[in-house]
Amino acid sequence: MMRRLIISLAAMIMPFFGLLVSAQAAEDVHVNVKHQIKQPLRFVQVDLDYVYDEDTTQQEKNLSLLAERIKGLGVNTVFLQAFANPEGDGLAREVYFPNNSLPVKSDLFARTVNILKSQANVRVFGWLPVLSFNLDEKLSRVQAWNPESKITAPDEKAYSRLSPFDKLACKEITALYVSMARSAPIDGILFHDDALLSDFEDASDPALSSYHQAGLPKSIKAIRAKPRLMRLWTKFKTEQLILLTKEIATYVRQVRPKILTVRNIYAPVALQPETQEWFAQNYNRFLQSYDYTAIMAMPHMENVPDDISQAWMDALVNVAKNHAQGLQRTLFELQAVDWRKQTEGEDRAIPTQDLVAQMRALEKQGAMNFGYYPDDFVTNTPDAALLQKEFSLQPSMYAP
Repeated sequence: MMRRLIISLAAMIMPFFGLLVSAQAAEDVHVNVKHQIKQPLRFVQVDLDYVYDEDTTQQEKNLSLLAERIKGLGVNTVFLQAFANPEGDGLAREVYFPNNSLPVKSDLFARTVNILKSQANVRVFGWLPVLSFNLDEKLSRVQAWNPESKITAPDEKAYSRLSPFDKLACKEITALYVSMARSAPIDGILFHDDALLSDFEDASDPALSSYHQAGLPKSIKAIRAKPRLMRLWTKFKTEQLILLTKEIATYVRQVRPKILTVRNIYAPVALQPETQEWFAQNYNRFLQSYDYTAIMAMPHMENVPDDISQAWMDALVNVAKNHAQGLQRTLFELQAVDWRKQTEGEDRAIPTQDLVAQMRALEKQGAMNFGYYPDDFVTNTPDAALLQKEFSLQPSMYAP
């Protein structure tokens, strides 16, 4: 999973302590209450790349091992990767289900969904990017305006993304989601964390035309020159991304009427609402728009010092508590790998004891919906024996 943020440590960690006692209340209550689930949601996010193997015999062994592990962990939900991304850059060049737009690496997604549901008795959500697809070059890509060079080009430090303002691109993206849903009996969809636009994006031609039609200047330079326009622009982009994901869900529900929706959000957006302009994401709007919002509660990814990481996590929970249905509709996604460690041979695994401690702290705060990414069932990382006691859901404990 690609984790490239532009936030400085000082800007990120200093303001959050005040959030321990206050947070902006939700403006509206999510109306989709029919999907509320009595049992806490415990999830594991799984890379299908770990299961895939050119040797079909080995692949079958991997499938059995994964199902056995998920069953043993006692979780009730799996977020399952439906796209191939061995490069780790988040760009979907191939997928694991039949479709008309991208190469099929292997028709593995449906088989894995069925095995997990039948053998591990879990709900399975299909996980795809929102914008990061390697589709036709004629489709518009997200462009960033550089105020120093005055050049408009894709940001090389960010995800490669299709423009959410390109109607044809949105149609192609939606078709991929529908194909995924048609291929397997999924229970929901997870919208990946690539659905973001920085405060210098999107400067593509379709985006600029959309700004003009909405009454904004057809120039990012002009927009950024006035705070009022900047606020309007940020809200417009945020809503455009939400609109795209909701349209995707509408079409997917024609195939799978009861699917739930989950969307990833970066932790700084929840902790500091003013950072919405850096991402075009808004925690309150997510709570209103999706069945669940998955906060990436990953202090290592955000370069939070170890000695304040627990206070940082507590602040995230307090933000959720201060929103209507916040705890019920928020998932806390923990990290099992430290992506900052890139040296070959370097142990990147977060100690399982640390994950267990984070889960205990979440439960103590009243946050019952949580899980982690990634899971390496081949190497037993995290350690299932250590994790299971804190992570497992015992149905009898939550029976009506």
